[in-house]
Amino acid sequence: MWGNTTLNTTVANTSGGFLNDSQDSKRGTSKRVENVIPIMIRHLTRSNDDLQLWGMPVHIVTFVGLVRKIERTTTKVSYEIEDDTGSVTAFRWLATTNKPEPPINLNSYVKIYGHKREQNEKKCVLILKMRPLINLNELTNHLLEVTYVTLKAEKIFNIEKERHESAGMHDVTMTDDNVNGLTKEQVLVFKVIQAENDNENGIERDVLKTRVSKNLLPYIDDILDFLISEGHIYTTLTDDHFKTT
Repeated sequence: MWGNTTLNTTVANTSGGFLNDSQDSKRGTSKRVENVIPIMIRHLTRSNDDLQLWGMPVHIVTFVGLVRKIERTTTKVSYEIEDDTGSVTAFRWLATTNKPEPPINLNSYVKIYGHKREQNEKKCVLILKMRPLINLNELTNHLLEVTYVTLKAEKIFNIEKERHESAGMHDVTMTDDNVNGLTKEQVLVFKVIQAENDNENGIERDVLKTRVSKNLLPYIDDILDFLISEGHIYTTLTDDHFKTT
């Protein structure tokens, strides 16, 4: 589902619109994930160096889980957070102000916004914002958000994939524009002749017959006559030597 896969106003307004489908004017047609992306913990723990959603980088994530462990030091507080898909350590630096933090209790649900980090070769989360869940409906809502974002990102990914594939097919069509409308067998013969265009006299009929499959041999002469009549190939030294136009 996921690839090897700023806070201020964005975190405060996270109702829908998780994916920004607009194009980045500085990057052509590339897509960016700018808003907060709801995830499950396994998406963090199974990700590679860069967290991506269907090939698009994700910068800020939010997830819901149970607090299973709390550790405090002089500089930070670490929390072991668990959901149905796994567990991860999330930490926050102790505030330099006396602004009160909402109480976080063991075995209670919390919602976290943060950045993916790695410490001692282990994935963790730098907490940007953390609060206890008001009611369990928020947990259900989070699961629905994860499903929505996954389907939305997959749709964008597939559209981009189809667009690139169509562009690739268009390139092939343009390259082979002079053989459009031919059958597969006629194209094969044309290609064999075209490969010998650098030779002064092109390719000779008997040599051509050694370059195609045996099941095509009974039709070679008819195919050559057709290609000549349509102007795709022409004879050179003799009526048995051919080049493509």
